[in-house]
Amino acid sequence: MTSFPHRAPSGDDSDLLQLRRSFVRHLAADGRAPATRIAYVTAVAQLERFLADQRVPTMVAGLQPDHLGAFFVELYERGMRPTTILARHHALARFFGWLVEENELTASPMAAIRAPAATLPHPRVLTRDEITALLAACDGDAFEDLRDAAMIRLFIDTGLRRTELAGLQLEDVDLDLNASYVAGAGRVPRAVPFDKATARALARYLAARAAHDWAHLAHLWLGRRRRLTSRGVDQVVRHRGQLAGLPDLRTNQFRHTFVQQFLADGGNRRDLMRLVGWKSRQLLARYRVDRIGTAPREADRPFSLVDRL
Repeated sequence: MTSFPHRAPSGDDSDLLQLRRSFVRHLAADGRAPATRIAYVTAVAQLERFLADQRVPTMVAGLQPDHLGAFFVELYERGMRPTTILARHHALARFFGWLVEENELTASPMAAIRAPAATLPHPRVLTRDEITALLAACDGDAFEDLRDAAMIRLFIDTGLRRTELAGLQLEDVDLDLNASYVAGAGRVPRAVPFDKATARALARYLAARAAHDWAHLAHLWLGRRRRLTSRGVDQVVRHRGQLAGLPDLRTNQFRHTFVQQFLADGGNRRDLMRLVGWKSRQLLARYRVDRIGTAPREADRPFSLVDRL
């Protein structure tokens, strides 16, 4: 473990913890997604623990590039995955960059720390047979069957994030225009189209929903105990995945599948970024342009994998 010649003074005089709390409030006010806020704050907290173990002063004005370099060396020595280390680097660069913006620092000590090389794995996407099996696992006329079929079709057809889909309200779904309206990362609103099969599934669910005990609620997805939360949506997907023989199914696989198929069909990257709510083109680098077995995309209609099954 790296050691440094100077020691932290005794007593609770650290301001790194206080600034981390302010950073949390800044991220929330900036509309950052909960998962992003957690990832950023986790990196700062991990740095705090490392500095405390090393008895290094945690007053940010005293932090040097050597301190941060030693932190990343320890992450490597602990066997942390390169992709996770890269995420820590990105988070700390944002944190110290914010401190410069807030005039807490004149320069970021992260500026001298080169980002680690990390090859991101290609995302796991669903095959046509897996999607067919998953939709078959939702067959039935019970309320849960109709709800889950509509939910999973909407996932596949739009690439929505789990939090976005879980947060939909009745007024956010337009069956006349076949579009859903979401406010994603940064609370930037966008319209996401869906096709005929998904519209039919949503219409069937909405008809059953009208007779539900909690039909007066504004939220689109209902469960036995009022609305479904993000956690409830995740449980639905895992349950249907088990029934379809996909025990490792996760909600983000729908998004990965949508993105890869959109690109494979020749979709415009700018259109894709608008549809899925991305700001950075770097996210596109993870996807290979392989076909799942579909016809070329027609430019005059919304992309839909569901309608081809």
